[in-house]
Amino acid sequence: MATEIVRLDASRMPALRRFAERVWTRPRSDAYYRWRYETLPLHHAWLAMRDGEVLAMECAIARPYRFGDERVDVLEVFDWYCLPELRNAGLGVRVMQALMKEGPCLLVGGSEDTRGLLPRLKWHLLDTAHRYVLPLGADRLGAAIAKRTRLPVAAGRLAARAALADPRRRPRPRAVPRGGRAIAVAAVGDEVQALYASATAYGGLPLWPASLLAWLQGGHPALGHFLPLVFAIDGVLRGFAMARVAPGADGCDAEIVECFAPVPDAALYTWMVSELATRIAGFRPGLLGACTPCPLLAEALRRNGFLQSGENPVQLWWPGGRPVPTGPFLIGSNSGDAPLVPFAEQWW
Repeated sequence: MATEIVRLDASRMPALRRFAERVWTRPRSDAYYRWRYETLPLHHAWLAMRDGEVLAMECAIARPYRFGDERVDVLEVFDWYCLPELRNAGLGVRVMQALMKEGPCLLVGGSEDTRGLLPRLKWHLLDTAHRYVLPLGADRLGAAIAKRTRLPVAAGRLAARAALADPRRRPRPRAVPRGGRAIAVAAVGDEVQALYASATAYGGLPLWPASLLAWLQGGHPALGHFLPLVFAIDGVLRGFAMARVAPGADGCDAEIVECFAPVPDAALYTWMVSELATRIAGFRPGLLGACTPCPLLAEALRRNGFLQSGENPVQLWWPGGRPVPTGPFLIGSNSGDAPLVPFAEQWW
């Protein structure tokens, strides 16, 4: 039987589950699969199938972006995977080409193979999102030091404790603008959507449909905990930020998913990052991560003790011969599956 590229529907869920449980270590409950694949209309999956089995797949979230003054629906692609024994058969490329027929697609990071393949498929390199980490736990940092230096793990932990004793590496409150308030909220309302509608400083950034935020914040427990904050100065809303605490086998890590101001500057972002970091520190994560191409946000991260740890290309499939969007961009951990991973490898 020939291999077909098809959309995921209810009849194909059993085959998808067999494939996913073969290639990923993730929760396996009915509740997880129902949340992950069935409850968000913006979520789509394409499958390469033969004889009733999935051989390759790719997921995407259809999400609105602002590129200049234009609002464009973009497929944020992730979970692109082909069975290892079939990777030379072109199935992964066929699945990707099926997505590319749907319209603009975007991917941040990806494997080395992905980074090399997308330019050959005529994707454009929009920008480079730099990766930053703020180590908060000696065990987490010690393991990284030991791996990089080939020291014994115990020696790595001693070095980590010495590094973490430096007050510059600890989250702490930064200068609050006169009249400034950081407000923890349970959910994000229309007032935050209006912030994005007023943004003119960025050439491109993803928007947050209410259904996507509700899906994340009310999602499966294996996602962990999201902490959204809104920022006001003199009674005027000036920014929105959100971090996620992700559970793991040895505790937790955390990630700054979003840090956005429609009129950004490094001082404003420094305050916003510090508020997130000091509150997230109470969950005792091993590290707090972030990823951004924005130089103002990058400067704010450095001012808060974050260390640069890598780079992720931001690549865009932009059909139709139109001019490719130009920056600055605010596209990083707020896109694709970055707000979803890592999952706890199992859940009760």
